[in-house]
Amino acid sequence: MTRPARDTHRVLPSFTEPLARGFVEFLGGPVGRYALIGRQRVWSPVTVLTLVAMVFLALAYMFRVPCITGSLVDAQWSLNWSGHRQYVAACYNDIVPLYAVEGLEDGHLPYAYSWDDDGQTRYMEYPVLSGYFMYLMAAVARFLRATGLVGILPMPEVTVYFTVTAFVLGLCWVFTVRACCRLAGNRIWDVWLIAASPLVIVHAFTNYDALPILCAVLAVEALGRRRFVWAGVLVGLGTAFKLWPLFLLGAVLTLAVRRKDFRPFALTTATAAVTWLVVNVPVALAYPTGWREFFRLNSTRGAEWTTVYELVRRLTGVGLEPETLNTVSLVLFGAACLAIFVFGLRCPKEPRLVQLFTLIVAAFLLFNKVWSPQYSLWLVPLVVLALPHWRLVFTWAWAEALVWPILMWHLLGTENKGLGPELLNVAVIARDGLLIAVCVGIIYVLMDKSVDVVRTAHGGFDPVMTKLRN
Repeated sequence: MTRPARDTHRVLPSFTEPLARGFVEFLGGPVGRYALIGRQRVWSPVTVLTLVAMVFLALAYMFRVPCITGSLVDAQWSLNWSGHRQYVAACYNDIVPLYAVEGLEDGHLPYAYSWDDDGQTRYMEYPVLSGYFMYLMAAVARFLRATGLVGILPMPEVTVYFTVTAFVLGLCWVFTVRACCRLAGNRIWDVWLIAASPLVIVHAFTNYDALPILCAVLAVEALGRRRFVWAGVLVGLGTAFKLWPLFLLGAVLTLAVRRKDFRPFALTTATAAVTWLVVNVPVALAYPTGWREFFRLNSTRGAEWTTVYELVRRLTGVGLEPETLNTVSLVLFGAACLAIFVFGLRCPKEPRLVQLFTLIVAAFLLFNKVWSPQYSLWLVPLVVLALPHWRLVFTWAWAEALVWPILMWHLLGTENKGLGPELLNVAVIARDGLLIAVCVGIIYVLMDKSVDVVRTAHGGFDPVMTKLRN
């Protein structure tokens, strides 16, 4: 059997990243001058990074364990959140409470089922594919309980639901990591920052965000392979999970205008629209009120705790009503998108697709009125692929991760020995400042004031975007 050829182009972090040198020294030191890089069949970088991702996913599950344990009540296992443990242990997640609130434990169909919430008729508040994913996971959990496959285990039914959901979300994240390995090219070890991100521990199982992340990353890969129809399908599916994968089209449009080649944008956009309609129209026709709940709720809700708007309110006492907030956030995000578009056309260096995508998603999070902390997980693969500067990315990721426990202890309330708003304000400012620093770093690269280490590692080319050319 022929052994793989030595890889002489792979970038080794032990030589290029000061942050990695200490860890590499602990393991035994950097590779030698005559090491046969790329000859290992079993312990390849992809295998190692996959295992690292699985370890961090296991830590993410353990992080949620306090919120999925139960106690015996009337000879039945029930969820135990006594003593505000969801805040004290910072293990709160949306998956557990939604199992009961959305009627999933009783097998109710999303968007058809409704309930009363303080006089307001409520429906499933998630986009269509997210709603039906939740329904499918609940059906699997009920099947496992009904067949007795997990009946002997001392746990509440919602624990089975959470575990089944976490398993599928974990698979999605592993596939995301492996896709990023392909996208990273000669800088494959940068994916360590994705697989071992502290945000994975904190937010992999906070909500269902691993699903649209996988769609978005695979769409980027499909664009690089010139499979524009598949890219559109993935964007459409991702948008049916969460809105933000749609922003990839903004990056594609910018490159289309700059190159005067609109075929990739036209095919991707058309296919994305058709895919989204195929998924949404049947539900919208069958359950119009339930289908509109996502849009209704997002138009009437106020600012989330870690947004810039709520930060200003806590510091100054000046807040905005939802209607005004909708307008302000939309105008600011629209202005940011326009600025990114113009900059993408005029900057000295042609932007890489992931760089533009990262700037757009970052602008959305900074100016949107809702920044649920788990949304930061969206940026992990994008930031690493766009600006793989290890120290900056690592510092940003830890700042993002620390926002979560601080927010939980703030929500605990000072009457329960929780935190006041001061530390939360500092955490939000630090998080926003570091994300802005990431964006500035990308802009500096495109202004030719800083080296694009990705292009340097690939002979001056983008390992993804150059394939978009005819």
